Amino acid sequence: MMYVPFPSLPDQDRLAFLEPVKTADIRLTPNEAITRCSADDLSGFRLLNINQRPAYVCHSSSAPVATVFADDGSNLSLDDIARDELQGPFDYDQWVVHQRFDPFRPFFRHDLEDEAGTQLYVSSRTGEVLQRTTRRQRVWNYFGAVVHWIYPTILRKDWALWDNTVWWLSLAGIGSVLIGLYLGVMAFLRARRSGRSGVSPYRSWMRWHHILGLGTGLIVLSWIVSGWLSMDHGRLFSTPDPTAAQVAAVRGKSMNDIASEITIRDLQSLPLAKEISFHALAGRPILLSNVSGNTGLITEAELRTGIGLAWPNTEIKALYTVPENDRYTSLREGTLPPDALRIELDDEQGTWIHVNAKNGEIISVMDQSRRIYRWLYNGLHSLDFPGFVNKRPLWISVMTVLMMGGLIFSITGVVISIRHLRRVF
Repeated sequence: MMYVPFPSLPDQDRLAFLEPVKTADIRLTPNEAITRCSADDLSGFRLLNINQRPAYVCHSSSAPVATVFADDGSNLSLDDIARDELQGPFDYDQWVVHQRFDPFRPFFRHDLEDEAGTQLYVSSRTGEVLQRTTRRQRVWNYFGAVVHWIYPTILRKDWALWDNTVWWLSLAGIGSVLIGLYLGVMAFLRARRSGRSGVSPYRSWMRWHHILGLGTGLIVLSWIVSGWLSMDHGRLFSTPDPTAAQVAAVRGKSMNDIASEITIRDLQSLPLAKEISFHALAGRPILLSNVSGNTGLITEAELRTGIGLAWPNTEIKALYTVPENDRYTSLREGTLPPDALRIELDDEQGTWIHVNAKNGEIISVMDQSRRIYRWLYNGLHSLDFPGFVNKRPLWISVMTVLMMGGLIFSITGVVISIRHLRRVF
């Protein structure tokens, strides 16, 4: 998992598969397109090019994505995506099993005839390539992430079942390690009180298990506890996601109202764009293009107004660009987009709000609880500490030594268990 992470498709690579939007062919206004999407709780709205035709993509918080062609107002269908070289449609696959793909199901798969064994996953709802894997990634992840996360498709496609399964198994693991540490320390103390020489009173495999447990037990415990916390999802610590009400308040307008103020001419003023997305900040509509930026940079006054509407009765203590190597957001598992802004609120929770500097959208919310979580999860699980995690090969060497110690310790436990069961049966 350190060398071959779980497959993902960066946003810039997703855009690379798209053709520029044919804005000259647009006949349907954004407002008309939203009406045809039939979504009352629209959370996002974009314009793409699908099959050489401009198309509006409607994102809903409670329904799958809907796509409407901008030239004649027809809805995208499976037949518009299906091709002889594509396999599918199918809902789930090991590499598109995550819930973030749910609004885009079903998928088609395109197997490229290249040396890397590349496979592309195309959404039937938007025509976009949303996942890419290579043979090397697939093989190593079956030994890595799929095993480590207990990630087989049949279990992972039911998010609630998977979440509870991993959470309770991790909790049981914590309990077993705590019991083992207690018994190991007690055995060590009894041996010392009896006057025996050496660290352990045991022999053979049990001796090695005892000694290794005393040496690596706390490391194993910290990894299981931090891994258990990765499944917290709001059980003990806060989550980084803003509420729908906070997002709407910062925007100051619904997506329907935003679309009603955008004209076809506004869209045609963004030529060569592969994607045009609709946003708003403090009531002002914003068009964001991957080529030419947006129709007007967000201002500090607008940002303060929007945040004030979403978090009333609080004061903004500070507003600044997040530093490049910020210890809370520049992490091994991911980081904020460049030039992201941080708004620090003067509230009891010490809330930080991270905002996209281009469109004013909230990226994440981090309070004191979430900052503690950063150290307990990222710090303990990946040894993600400033000044250390990016020092290679030092970080890799330390991680490898610790993992080998945990592996050998686990093997001794398996051998002892098998021997015990053989005696019992």
